[in-house]
Amino acid sequence: MSETEGIVKKEKELRRISIEACPEIGRGAHGIVYRIAPDMLVKVYHPDISLDRIKKERELARWAFVKGVPTAIPFDIVRVGEQYGTVFELLDATSSVDYIGEAHENLEDFIRQSVELMKRVHAVEAGKGELPDMKQQTLGWLEKVKGELPDELFSRLQRLVNDVPDRMTILHADFHLKNIMVAGEGLMLIDMDTLCTGDPIFELSTVYVSYRQFPSIDPVAAEILGIDVDTAAYISDRTFELYLDEIDRKTMEDTVRKARILGCVRIIDYMDRHREHPATEMCVSRCLQDLKRDLEELRGS
Repeated sequence: MSETEGIVKKEKELRRISIEACPEIGRGAHGIVYRIAPDMLVKVYHPDISLDRIKKERELARWAFVKGVPTAIPFDIVRVGEQYGTVFELLDATSSVDYIGEAHENLEDFIRQSVELMKRVHAVEAGKGELPDMKQQTLGWLEKVKGELPDELFSRLQRLVNDVPDRMTILHADFHLKNIMVAGEGLMLIDMDTLCTGDPIFELSTVYVSYRQFPSIDPVAAEILGIDVDTAAYISDRTFELYLDEIDRKTMEDTVRKARILGCVRIIDYMDRHREHPATEMCVSRCLQDLKRDLEELRGS
C-alpha cells in the first residue's frame, strides 16, 4: 500500500458526526467550536486545514496542559461532512458569551478572570525551538507593508519590532472570548494551534485587534464575537488597564499604540492571505492609515 493510499484509508476510518442544530460556542482563526453534548465539544476546522496540522494542534494542547496552561485536550479526530474535527470533553463548560449575557456584573468578572488567565499563561516559558517565535513571524509579515510606507516610516516600524525584547514566554496569540470557556469556577483556553513564544506585547496586540481594530473597521467583527462594538471596546480597554495596572498613563498610551501597530501588521498579513474577503481593501487601507499615524505619534512622544 502506498503512503497516499494509507492516508486515504485512515481518513475513511475516521468516525463521522453531525453538528446539525448544535450551538456554536467558540470561533478561532482555523475553526469553529460547537457543543454536541452537554459535556462534549467539537472543533470543526476550515476546509484548508490539513489532517497533519490538526494532529499537531492536539499535541500542542497536550503539551500546554502539561506545562500548566488551562486547556481542554482533544481526544478524537472525526469527520464533519467534508471537514475534519476534533472532539474534547469539558464538564460544566459555558461559552464566555453566554456567561457575559447571564448578568450585568459578569462582564467585569469575565474581564478580571481573563486577565488573570493571560498572566497565568505568560508565567510559563517554553524551551528554545518548542514553539514558533512571534517576533520572527511579525518580521516576516513586515514585507507585506514595505511597499506601502515611506522608507523612513518602514525603517522605524522595523526598528520597533526588532526592539521588542526576545522572550520565551508562552503566548496564546488569539486571545479573545470566543477562545475562552467558563469551565467550573475558572476559565479555560481552547483553539491552541496559535501557540507561540514572545513578549506579552504581542498578546496584547491580538486583544486590541479582536476587540478594537477589527470592530472599528467593520462592526460585523464584534457580532462574530457575539457582542456589540461598545462592549468589545470596553473589554479591550479594561484588559489593558488590568494587565498594565502598575504603569503610568504615558507608558500605557505608548503600549496601546505599539499593540495597535503590531496588530495592524498582523491584520494586513491576514487580509492579504484572504483577498476574497469583501472587507479586505477597507481593512488594509485603515490599518495603513493607523500605522502611519501611530508611528508619527510614537516618534513625537
